[in-house]
Amino acid sequence: MFTVAAGYRDTLKDHHVSDIAQQWDNILAATSIECGHCHGPVSPPPPGTVDPHYLCLNNAFAVCAGAVMPALALEDYVAHHLLGEMAKPAVAEELTRGLVQYMELEQAAQQLELAEMEDRADAPAAAIDAKRAELRRHRRTERYLMDEDAFSPRWLAAWWNTMDARWKQRLCQIFFTKIELRAGPAPDSAALHDARIILHWRARI
Repeated sequence: MFTVAAGYRDTLKDHHVSDIAQQWDNILAATSIECGHCHGPVSPPPPGTVDPHYLCLNNAFAVCAGAVMPALALEDYVAHHLLGEMAKPAVAEELTRGLVQYMELEQAAQQLELAEMEDRADAPAAAIDAKRAELRRHRRTERYLMDEDAFSPRWLAAWWNTMDARWKQRLCQIFFTKIELRAGPAPDSAALHDARIILHWRARI
């Protein structure tokens, strides 16, 4: 049974890990989510939805109608458990190596794109500035990963709350094969486990 890393729950207990301003980050956009009863697809909330929810699309059984959850609630649950796993030393070490390698490759590609843009006389100045800003963000992220407190609960909370949604989506892809949503009562707010949500973890990241 998966358990949230020690100290992590207390670090985040007073606020959501999702972006409050937009209410949900759509971090599960690239992750398979299915109904835990009929195993049909669970709908992702459409962009711009005021009160987004995940719900079973097939409704093959009567119980499927209860397989529904606010998008923010599901994302928060997934994020808490995902970051709790990332806080484990062995996972953090492997993930750091992988992320740094990815960042180096991505940065090299971005530098090549920037050089090609700068060589073009018709390249818009705004596009060049945007590419330079993207490179600066990559460099900051790489330095951030070298922090001695990297992947501690507090570091992870701060990182998650400033991370681009694409990174969150990619991390969910890396860690989960799929997520099941079932009908049932909501647990107490202090509970670490929600029986309505079944997380299927990959054997290795």
